[in-house]
Amino acid sequence: MKPQDLIVRHSRSSSELKNNDFLGFSLANVRLNHKRFDTAISAIAKLQHNQQQHGNGGGLLIIGPSGTGKSVTAHSYSENFPPYREGEKIVTPVMLVTCPSSATANGLISAMYDALGYPIPARTDLAEKTIKICKLIKMHNVEVMLIDEFQHAYYSRSLADFRQLIDTVKNVISTTKIASVLIGLDEIAEVISSNEQLARRYSEKIKMTNFIMNYKDDFNEFRAILKAFQKYLIIQPVMPLYEANVARRFWFSSDGNLDYLKRILEKSVEIAGFAGLERLNEQVYAAAFREYVWKEVPEILNPFHEQSLLRRLNRPGEPFYPWHLKHAIGSPLARRNIIKPAGSQ
Repeated sequence: MKPQDLIVRHSRSSSELKNNDFLGFSLANVRLNHKRFDTAISAIAKLQHNQQQHGNGGGLLIIGPSGTGKSVTAHSYSENFPPYREGEKIVTPVMLVTCPSSATANGLISAMYDALGYPIPARTDLAEKTIKICKLIKMHNVEVMLIDEFQHAYYSRSLADFRQLIDTVKNVISTTKIASVLIGLDEIAEVISSNEQLARRYSEKIKMTNFIMNYKDDFNEFRAILKAFQKYLIIQPVMPLYEANVARRFWFSSDGNLDYLKRILEKSVEIAGFAGLERLNEQVYAAAFREYVWKEVPEILNPFHEQSLLRRLNRPGEPFYPWHLKHAIGSPLARRNIIKPAGSQ
């Protein structure tokens, strides 16, 4: 038996389904070369090229809201440079590390061991682990290290943990002299600004943002992305997704965020599939928005309702309200504003 068999058996609306190809439909692996993606990939490539030519590639920050493609960029770049064997040695040109949510120096060093495929040394203190990981990085001829989710440093449990984590990053980079990229939410900029040496090293910054409808080029690119996504849909829309008025509704429903856009489209395919519909329509999109983005949405604010006000849903209580700029949450360190989140007053 397969999971989809149980889904069909226990879904009352699916008793007359001719097929269940729509189950599990996903756009997660669809990667589109939009301008923000291209800019970030190019910037990382320049660092790696400088590393190859001069032995010191420098540093780069890639920051922005969740869902704008930062992690996709990191994974896409690393996939272009998989580890390979050179004689008896494994060469790892690009090392992709995910900063753990615990945000401690030990946790980050452990993640580096994992990224290179090594077990974490037992009964070894932080200093010795750091020395060993630096030797491994050199042994594997790592040229650039990508550290994703580095905003977790902002939520360190204490000032001592925070400083130890920052010092560890600084020591690894200084010892190995490899190019490095820190990736994550806007809080990274505040974390880096707390250390003068890191602030100088990571002075180059790329901001990956949501698409902005009022910028003509941005909205045109947003429509191009909709057109590209439409090719992957296993249930096609009645009206092209990239038609200007339809695209505007998708922009308001996602606030220009690609992750929200993907999820709304995925949920639309699922809803249409269970309903036995041959085409996606605005009623389906409205239901998908309600199920995935805002369950309590009034009809007048649902971007796909025919009488919708079509305005940004960024007021208090609405899905795109920038709560992170108003409420310091996370560790006691963050709440005490020892370091402030980007945009705070």
